[in-house]
Amino acid sequence: MFLAIFIIQWANEDSPVYRPLIQDMRLVDSVKIADVLDQERIYYYADVKNHMLYVNQEQSELARVALAKIGIVIEYPQITKHTDLNKAYDEFIKQTKAEEENGKVWERPWFFKLVKLVMGATIIIVLIFTVVRPALASIIYDEDEK
Repeated sequence: MFLAIFIIQWANEDSPVYRPLIQDMRLVDSVKIADVLDQERIYYYADVKNHMLYVNQEQSELARVALAKIGIVIEYPQITKHTDLNKAYDEFIKQTKAEEENGKVWERPWFFKLVKLVMGATIIIVLIFTVVRPALASIIYDEDEK
């Protein structure tokens, strides 16, 4: 039972996975970007040594949209600052659609959660067939013999 509870908790665990948002913080106004991320309640951390800004992977799209609202569009490896916010947002949407069309299934965030759930279910089923079923069978057959 403890193993089953551990596996279920492990499968539902949401440890944040951080991915780089900005590769060179020296090129942008980092205080302005940090203010926007704070306002949107996006979890981030800055790697001062490497001049990189990381955001929670699940919130990376929200971070990019929030930055596009203030006119900063991130196109790796360059960062474009637009004065027209509609143009910045359109550029972001175009970039997002291109990533969705070209993305691989196993690189999407939901895929790893699904793999963890399938592995957990498999282990629980094996546990039931190897431990619980024989134990119940021995209890039931022992009572029938008495």
